[in-house]
Amino acid sequence: MIESKSFYRRIEAAFGGLRETRSELGFAELVAPRLLQHLAHPLSIAAVQVYERRGGRLTQAVSCGARTPDLSGELMERFAPIGEDAIRELPWVGETRAGRTGLINAGEDTDSPLIAMVLAPPGALRGTPSRSELSSALTSLRYAILQHLHRRELDDLFEQARAVQQSLLPGAKPHFADYDICAVSVPAQSVGGDVYDFIPIDRETLAITVADASGHGLPAALQARDVVTGLRMGVERDLKVTRMMEKLNRVIHRSGLTTKFVSLVFGELEKNGNFWYVNAGHPPPLLIDDKGVHELTVGGMILGPDPDTLYKLGFAHLDRGATMVLYSDGVVERAIEHEREFGTAGLTGWLTDWREGPAETAVHDLLKRLRKQDGGTPFEDDVTAMMVRRPR
Repeated sequence: MIESKSFYRRIEAAFGGLRETRSELGFAELVAPRLLQHLAHPLSIAAVQVYERRGGRLTQAVSCGARTPDLSGELMERFAPIGEDAIRELPWVGETRAGRTGLINAGEDTDSPLIAMVLAPPGALRGTPSRSELSSALTSLRYAILQHLHRRELDDLFEQARAVQQSLLPGAKPHFADYDICAVSVPAQSVGGDVYDFIPIDRETLAITVADASGHGLPAALQARDVVTGLRMGVERDLKVTRMMEKLNRVIHRSGLTTKFVSLVFGELEKNGNFWYVNAGHPPPLLIDDKGVHELTVGGMILGPDPDTLYKLGFAHLDRGATMVLYSDGVVERAIEHEREFGTAGLTGWLTDWREGPAETAVHDLLKRLRKQDGGTPFEDDVTAMMVRRPR
């Protein structure tokens, strides 16, 4: 199985620092070796080819990786005449004389280049994806390519975006029943993609969320803004939690501002300890009680790539004396010496130590521990943590 969070990070890495080019063909030629470098393992790719489309014909422009046949003629037969009908067939997965091949379009019009990814023969690499897995992965990759091509310079909005993001973060700890709740967020850059929120629903219920718009800086901050705005609107309209996630997912999918994806946990906490939640591809919150530590994993895939994703509603209960932590992956992936990570084990140890402690003191102690792990160097990823403690 392709692990979604890791796969989307690989897509981000493939596009990260890519030199800007005005032509779609130039872009496809630059990105082809990067796709091989970053996606070869999860997709079992042996070679990546780029085909130029001109006047209804195909010509191979680039081939990187293992030696594979030129598929110009075969693809011409498959997609001839090249036009709008062929565009609608992409992404395509099928058998060619080079082996199982995935095909995507590196643009939106009929003259856009084609990128072909030829899979290694069965048994040559471990974890060869099924046809359906490959098709789903190509859909996500196609989405990321289009978003990259649509991106525009937004540097003149940097300060405005920073002000907007800061205004979205709650100004104080929430006062809800006798719960002790506190959250902190530290961006890796001046503006980050992590966000958290407390949304009072009624006297008996408080909505809480932690979200991570993949990446850093201005694009991630703008996406985080959209997430918070969408959640607040959904709560105000009294939408069901799963319905709200599905609607927000479609909004993120249609957004043309960034090339990013969003993971989040959103839940409704009731005074009696009931916690109804959806985990959309996010690191699972940890709940510690007298029975041990539990991961809250129910939900669905990360927001953005697939507009038709359905989400499941999860349930947990905070007994008296239970404590829960919601966090972004910047917490567990904090690098320490010998290239290890703080990890879930480190977070679980901290949660165990602070199960009975004040939430505000606890979350600041977590930041202190993370900074000590790597000699106090700046965070490489946004770090966000929220503790929810129900006293005995």
